[in-house]
Order: sequence, then C-alpha cells, then structure tokens
Amino acid sequence: MADIQGSPAPGTNDTTHDGPTGPTGPGQPLRTETIAPGVFAFIQGDGSWGWSNAGLVASRGEALLVDTFYTLPLTRRLRAAVAEAAPDARVTTVVNTHLNGDHCHGNQLFPDAEIITSDANAAGIDHEVPPALYPQLQQNPPAGPAGEYFTHHFGHFDFSGIEFTPPTRTFRDRLDLRVGDLDVELLNVGPAHTGGDVVVHVPEASTVFLGDILFQDDHPVVWAGPVLAWADACDRLIATGARTFVPGHGRLAGPADLARFRDYLRHVHEEAARAAAAGVPLATAARAIPLDAYADWPLSERVVATVAAVYREVGAPAPAAPLELLTMMAEIAAERGARPSGSGRLPHQGRATHEDAREPGAARGDTAE
Repeated sequence: MADIQGSPAPGTNDTTHDGPTGPTGPGQPLRTETIAPGVFAFIQGDGSWGWSNAGLVASRGEALLVDTFYTLPLTRRLRAAVAEAAPDARVTTVVNTHLNGDHCHGNQLFPDAEIITSDANAAGIDHEVPPALYPQLQQNPPAGPAGEYFTHHFGHFDFSGIEFTPPTRTFRDRLDLRVGDLDVELLNVGPAHTGGDVVVHVPEASTVFLGDILFQDDHPVVWAGPVLAWADACDRLIATGARTFVPGHGRLAGPADLARFRDYLRHVHEEAARAAAAGVPLATAARAIPLDAYADWPLSERVVATVAAVYREVGAPAPAAPLELLTMMAEIAAERGARPSGSGRLPHQGRATHEDAREPGAARGDTAE
C-alpha cells in the first residue's frame, strides 16, 4: 500500500516511463498506480489543463470507476488500463466527482454502468461547457492571447464523437456503497471547485479520490467557491486520517500536500479580500497577489479564477463565465511569458501503461509561446 505523507513513499513503484511534458508535444502518458489490493489510480502526464486522473476500486468481480476522461480516445485508453489492472472485474458504477468535461466526457463508453454524482453537480449541468463548443473553438479560436492560450492548451485534444452522458443517480450529502468486499463512501464536500464536488473515500485502503478538490503542484481553477469553504473541505479530508490522496490532476499526494494546498487557498483569499475592500480592480489584484511561496507551481495565471471567486463572494465586480476568465488568464500568461505547462516537471514514478497519448489528428509543435 502506498503510504504518502508529503510525497510518494520510496519503493512504492519501481518502474519509470518518462513521457513528454508539454501539452502540445507528442502527448502525455497514462500511468497506473497500485495503491492497495483492488485500489488503483490512473495518472495522466503532468496534470495540466485537460490531463485529469481517474481511480478504480475493484473487488469480487465488481468495479467502481472514479471519473472518465476528456475525450473518447483518452477514455478508451483508460478503459484498457482498467482492464489490465483488474481483468476479472466489470465496471458497474462510474462516479463523476464533478461535471467538468475532463472528468465526464467519456461516460458514454460505460453504457451499462450506473453513473453517480451529487445533486448539486447534476443541477449545474447547464453551466458546463458543451462538448460541441470545443471543436468550434479549435477551428475558430478567439483573436489575440485568448486564442493562443486556448490553442496551446486545448488545441491538441480530439473532441469528436462526444455525446454528453449525464448521471443516472444522485445524492445530497453522503452515499455509502459496497464494491465486493470493500466499503466506499461518497461525500459531497462542495461547493468548492464546483457546486457539488464529490470525493470517494475507501477506508480500508486509507485512500481518498479527491477529484479537483486538489490540483497537485499547481494553481487551481475555482469555478464556484466559496474559497474558504474549499479550504475547510481540505481540513475535513485530512481529518479522515487517509494516507493517500488521489488528486484530480497531478501526482499522488499525502496529507502534507493537501495542507499546503489548503494554505494556498487561504492565502489567496486573504489577499484578494483585502484588495476588493480597497477597491482594487480584479485584473490588477490578480497580477499583484504574492505567490513566491508557490513559485514551483506552473500556471500562475489561474490565480485569476480564485481572485474572481473571492470578489464575487464579497460583492465586488468579477466575471463568472469560464471563457471570460480564460481570457484574463491568457492575458496574464502572455505578459509573464509563461512557459508551456508542465515544463520542468517530471511525472511521478509509476507503472506506465498505454502510452498512445497523442490524440488522433493532433497538431505537432507548440502553438503558443
């Protein structure tokens, strides 16, 4: 069993397969991490925009899958990795931690599974970016930095064929399930990243699948908030006593990683609330938030979304639409000469599987600075 405090335990995995780190490079590898008997994490590359993680709980021929991937090719690769990890198990349940596309666009490839999420997530479906919009933006990106940013981070994904497949079962606060011999607890810890974030706790494995409650080694994206409620959710999850946390993006984590992320949220909230009270415009505040303690995290432009969430909380002017926030992020990234996401970050060691990470039809070479 992995025993992770601030980083993966030495010797947990003994094989490393390095994959490309840039999102517009040849693609990113999918790695299978065995956490405990019947409990697995599937880690995509460096965890940057769109490269999300998934999880599996399998016992006595049954399997529960935590999240699907952004596209059908990536989810087919995930499906093959699931079959390799638990060849005797059939996925009977899919849990969507939330309904951002990189965690649910592959639902249709599990037609016989019950798909579960929270009531709040289901209620917010209409606020999600529809799958059909992505190809349109790929073909006709916005002018200027926003278009360059979108193309760099999203232009390589193959969004063809996606038919949004909604959850078939929802719950309010908690839902207890049994997968073979393993107890599984579904907990709604939102609103935080989104309106109804679900985490999946497997007590016997001392593991929690967090969805996007944790962006490991990276600045988060806050689509909902309140930001302090998100920080409080981190405290609640640390209090479970779990030793291993599977983030929605990035390498496996331990309690110390989740605590550092919680501290980031509280730090940005404090700075943003002070700026809002002083009447500082959102764009100015986002550029001025001190982030020296997190200089090792890429994608610092995403702080815009966190600051905007705080501004909305206190009644200060701030956009909420994803494309508006993405435009502001793009402008800041262009000003800072942001490196391609993932540059300089090595994937966490693990057993590499199904390294056909390039999306069919993806363009080669960087499309933005």
